[in-house]
Amino acid sequence: DAGYTAHHYHFWADLLRASTQRHWAMIYQVWLREQVHQNTPYDELARRLLSGHGLAFDDPAAGYYITDSGMPLDNMSNTVRVFLGTRLECAQCHNHPFDKWTQMDYYKMAAFTYDFDHRGGGVNRSLMHGALREEERNAYREAIGIEGFKHFKDEESAKKFFGKYGERTLEEFGLTEKQFFEKVRLGLEAEKKKREFYEPVHNQVSQLGNAITSLKVRHLENRPLQLPHDYQYDDAKPHDPVEPGTMFGLEIPEQADQTARKNAYAEWVASPENPRFTRVIVNRLWKRTFGHGLFEPVDDLTDHTAISHPELLEYLEALMKDVDYDVRKFQSVLFHTQLFRREMHGEDHFPGLPYHFAGPLIKRMSAEQIWDSISALILPDIDNYAAPIKLKRHEQIAKTKAVYNSMEGRPMEEVLERMKAAGSRMREFNGERTRYEKQILAAYEAGENEKAIQLTEELKAKKREIEQKNRETVYIDLKDVDDDLASDMMMMGGQAPPPKKATVPEPPEGLSKDELRRWKDSQHKDLKYYNEVARDIARAVDLDSPARRGHFLRDFGQSDREVIENAAIHASVPQSLYLLNSPLGLAIHNSNSVLGAKLQAAQSVEEKIALIYQTMLTRQPSERETSRILKDFELHGDETIEDLVWALLNSRQFLFVQ
Repeated sequence: DAGYTAHHYHFWADLLRASTQRHWAMIYQVWLREQVHQNTPYDELARRLLSGHGLAFDDPAAGYYITDSGMPLDNMSNTVRVFLGTRLECAQCHNHPFDKWTQMDYYKMAAFTYDFDHRGGGVNRSLMHGALREEERNAYREAIGIEGFKHFKDEESAKKFFGKYGERTLEEFGLTEKQFFEKVRLGLEAEKKKREFYEPVHNQVSQLGNAITSLKVRHLENRPLQLPHDYQYDDAKPHDPVEPGTMFGLEIPEQADQTARKNAYAEWVASPENPRFTRVIVNRLWKRTFGHGLFEPVDDLTDHTAISHPELLEYLEALMKDVDYDVRKFQSVLFHTQLFRREMHGEDHFPGLPYHFAGPLIKRMSAEQIWDSISALILPDIDNYAAPIKLKRHEQIAKTKAVYNSMEGRPMEEVLERMKAAGSRMREFNGERTRYEKQILAAYEAGENEKAIQLTEELKAKKREIEQKNRETVYIDLKDVDDDLASDMMMMGGQAPPPKKATVPEPPEGLSKDELRRWKDSQHKDLKYYNEVARDIARAVDLDSPARRGHFLRDFGQSDREVIENAAIHASVPQSLYLLNSPLGLAIHNSNSVLGAKLQAAQSVEEKIALIYQTMLTRQPSERETSRILKDFELHGDETIEDLVWALLNSRQFLFVQ
């Protein structure tokens, strides 16, 4: 089940662009993986995603909207493409040139979810900035000492005001023109001094508040969607407000409540009555199983799309509804067909030509499949191996939640006092930094480069120390993270036991002193090498997703999760070079790996050859293959076994789904 969850998760993560590269997205990714594990029905999953609202901690499905933070129009385009297989991007700027959709259709669809926002760092953050600004204005008022005196942003605005209302103002407050401008000057100077004093506090509010940005989907009041300024069609004028409306199928009754409107939109998209919802998902799953869709592209369905087997597509739609959108049950039917068991069709199929399904199209494994296949050859108990990684991920989520509670779960006044303390600490550091910078510059000018470098490092260390103290001052709920994390782990059934560490085995009997020394040296060298490779290995689903650039997964085409289904399975020279020179091949037959341990326990060369073929290719070697390898073994000994592992790792039989 862990293997199914890992493999199927990548399908949804690529489709929904779920990433772990941002703090909020980790919550979304963990939730999505759990939905795959629980086999949440597809229609229910879609409704949860499209109605996701509030804090990501409370409703992780809100991550679907947060993914397109600040881009509500793009979010709607992505929704229709993912769930309804229809591309509307062209209609954002003009009527679709190749389909029936108009620009008005586009904006009516976008109006369902346009008035939701996913940015910002919480309510307290804005209130704290406002409270500080008010204190700065109070300094202006106190310096002037006259109740009701107008607040001016600068002397220029005061002059303009005086030119219009000067006589009346002087009479009202009993001032001369000179006194009036002297009051303005005093007020502005006092406000400027207070603003400079509070600048480090403002910076701390912004910097420490950045840790909780994009954690919540919230309503925006008075933000109706309007047509663009260059709208050019006769059915409306530029800047006209747009009422929500569906593109096809059932109409959604008008909803004044924002949440009710979004929920109705989610119901409409995922309804069995929606003419495209079921059709699109069964075609996606059909293509995933057999390599080619019943219509292509899978996400550009129009009234003119050619469907290669309409009766089959109609049957599959009925089947999906009969199994209540249970994806596992639906896939089980596909996997038990005679078509799925036919020999792979190995010829190239060119886009645009009909495919008659002589058999599933042969295809290379995805980056994640290749990585997991190699990892399973190396790591014993691969699913428990990721236990520390999973714990770290839950710890990161718990810390983000604690930071949010520190910033937003307490009264603004309380948080502001802590921010002022952090700002005061940073204010003192700024003075110290100025002194350090002068000393560093003087050292460089005197040619004392080492002293300058030392001073620079001291300054960096002091800055890190101040930043850490400020985090401890403001993020006070972080101290309870360990207790909360332990409670969460208990609710999830406790932490899985850590994987058993590789160790040097007992030496064989009958070795001489020199042989024993060489044997131990060899074993320790193998163990060190194995540990260096294994520490960076786990199932792809347990690693950062997408992986860093240059990682095996990215080189082999893993999606960057920025664009829908952006993974690639095309071969490249870097891929070949990676496999040819990779340390993974050596790790596979290392005595501490899964395959290596089996090889070490094998009693004969023939048994080793059979083990390698069974484990790497899931088949027995042919007599011809065995005979050829045995001849090489007679000449080169154990090197032949190592070469065989390396050769199969680089073979098409290993890399391609057959």
